Amino acid sequence: MASRKKTTGLVLDIYARVSRVGDDRQRSTEGQVDDCKLRVAERGAVVGEVHIDSGRSAWNPNVKRPDWDRLMERLESGATGGVVVFDLERLSRRPIEGERLIAAAERGLVVLDSEGEYDLTTANGKKAFREQLVSAAYYSDRLSTKVKRGKRLKAMKGESNASWRGFGFPGKDLRTGEPVSEEQVQREREILRDRTRRLLAGESRHSMINELNKQGILTSTGGHWTQTGFDNVMLRPANAGLVTYEGEVVGRLPGEPIISEADYERVVALYALRRRGRPASDVYLCTGIVWCGRCRQRTLSGRARSHLPPYPEDGGIRRVYNCQPRPHPTNSGCGKLTVDQRALDKHVERLVIAILADPRHAASVQKAARQVASEKEKLDAEIAEIEQTTIELASRLGRGEISLARHDAAVGPLDRRLAALEEKRAALGQASAAGPISAEEINASRAEWERRWNDATTDEQRKLIRRALQGRRLFVMPADPHAPRRFDPNRIVLEDAEKSR
Repeated sequence: MASRKKTTGLVLDIYARVSRVGDDRQRSTEGQVDDCKLRVAERGAVVGEVHIDSGRSAWNPNVKRPDWDRLMERLESGATGGVVVFDLERLSRRPIEGERLIAAAERGLVVLDSEGEYDLTTANGKKAFREQLVSAAYYSDRLSTKVKRGKRLKAMKGESNASWRGFGFPGKDLRTGEPVSEEQVQREREILRDRTRRLLAGESRHSMINELNKQGILTSTGGHWTQTGFDNVMLRPANAGLVTYEGEVVGRLPGEPIISEADYERVVALYALRRRGRPASDVYLCTGIVWCGRCRQRTLSGRARSHLPPYPEDGGIRRVYNCQPRPHPTNSGCGKLTVDQRALDKHVERLVIAILADPRHAASVQKAARQVASEKEKLDAEIAEIEQTTIELASRLGRGEISLARHDAAVGPLDRRLAALEEKRAALGQASAAGPISAEEINASRAEWERRWNDATTDEQRKLIRRALQGRRLFVMPADPHAPRRFDPNRIVLEDAEKSR
């Protein structure tokens, strides 16, 4: 501590923090701020900005404290004359952060807590400040060691360190707080045995997840099943009765395990052999093909909406297409348009089959192909390559293999090249229509194209879409805010590529 500095009229910021929100053992941030305001008033100073980090550890270097960063910016820039905290441990538990504060205090910053003042411009003040931080860091280190030791001992006794009940294990229901019945636990264990057998037999995870949701079987936290949640449950060592701590097997759970250790090892091996980050292109047919009709700047991208109720017909995870915003001046989406994935895919399927099934369209395509066959094939191949590259870049971004900046830097030139190619492709023109076509010919053509569509892979279906569009663009227009919340086919508009620019 040091002699009292004159602080009348000085602007002092306030900082408050708690490690865990709702922890009654710690003084609330509201209480800390009230005490600090009283301290500022006692010194005749003026309250500057109030900074609060709730649920943020000051000891863990991996935890970001945004209000702490804002406070340090103001201290280092001279925007405030100092800081008031309830106690120094609220400010920091890391000596390295204390040194940063000391460096900023060379011009005479004031640091106050409920017990006194730290003059960081003097040797004694720096010594007292450092000793307090070292003491706080030592306390946190000791507490961390005790907690880790306690968790390890708990794990070795076969007890879970989880904060909630695991699927297939006894415990309390998070929604009611009541212990789940033994009958429910046994039902869940049998479900896990059944899914393990089917997974090892080669059945797809998607079908099993959809089945669980369709049957109304919830997770242990009361939510719908997702692929990530399903995978996490299937890969738990506890399924085989193994108790692990930080990746090391330290014991075994009492009683009969859900599955044998041999089956568990086969499940782990099966997941290890899968391609990680496999693109979801087989799910989202229209990704990179259908455009946003609101901003008209970007094609739509698909994403899951697992927090919404699953599709009632089969329990599948609900998915949508949306126009994703990007921090790029020439390649930014609006982020304000969404359409249901299944409904759009089905509508596009019907539209494409209708176009391709019209014999007049086929005759037109053949005539145009004879006239400019080589040029069109070259353009179509380059357009398809760019679209496929765009889809692969979006998949890599979703897997975290590339940054958003690298994605936008790569997609921007591709979009401009794609627009130029589509303009050139549209300039080739369309062939004139043929004569009247009978209903029998139309029905026969439709049946043939439906067969070809159903037999095609997702990539082949995308090629059929591009073939049907023939230099045109498919837009999803904004929904009517007053209309019922269901898919409206009138939102889907087909425009010439030239007109759509």
